[in-house]
Amino acid sequence: MRMDLADILAEAIQNGGSVDIDTVPQPELAEAYAIQSAILGRLRIEPKGYKLSLRSDGVLSAPLLSVTGAASFPYQPGLKLEVEIALVLGRDLPVRAEPYDREEIRDAIAAVHIGIELVRSRYAGGPQGRTALLVADLMSNAGYRLGPSLNADVLDEGRVDDLRVTAGDQHLFDAPGTHPDKDPLAALVAYTNEAGRAAGTLRQGIVVTTGSLCGGLTIPSPATVSISLGRTTWSLVIVE
Repeated sequence: MRMDLADILAEAIQNGGSVDIDTVPQPELAEAYAIQSAILGRLRIEPKGYKLSLRSDGVLSAPLLSVTGAASFPYQPGLKLEVEIALVLGRDLPVRAEPYDREEIRDAIAAVHIGIELVRSRYAGGPQGRTALLVADLMSNAGYRLGPSLNADVLDEGRVDDLRVTAGDQHLFDAPGTHPDKDPLAALVAYTNEAGRAAGTLRQGIVVTTGSLCGGLTIPSPATVSISLGRTTWSLVIVE
């Protein structure tokens, strides 16, 4: 089952296609993480970052398919964009018996950037609340772009900055950018302290992202996307 679904999803990632969610194998959550690894192997990708999602029963995680500062990304049908806070680790955070606290995690972060996650579910109609299938599909990640650096005070709990996103002349978002956890480090602290997390995921230089400040914004067609977070601005070209 695991190998079959890995093949299906890897092919959909490569060709920009989608699959009927009811026709694919339905894995358990533990198996979904093995599928992630199998997909990376098929695509010959060594991940440079991870996305984390804090849930009531733990943290979901997925590798990012690409992490780069390139200010462009190829358009795909169903593509969405999320403005996030990208955390770049300045040192390794190995699994250990003594818990990490928030201050230690913050001190381990070498840089903070505007992060743009490109997302596209490989399931027609999305994962439909099926957590294991979401995880197997790399939590819908299609790629990640690192924008300009930000001041470290954006990591303060409860911090809110005005966020505006436009695509060409279309306004996609214009409101305070609010982190879903109210704390951009909450998921990272929880994940770092999970004894069962994969060894070697939180290494020096790895990029970590923990949630969108604006939800998922649909990109209907190729366009220049302009992002303004507080006083920091950046543009990303979604190309044909």
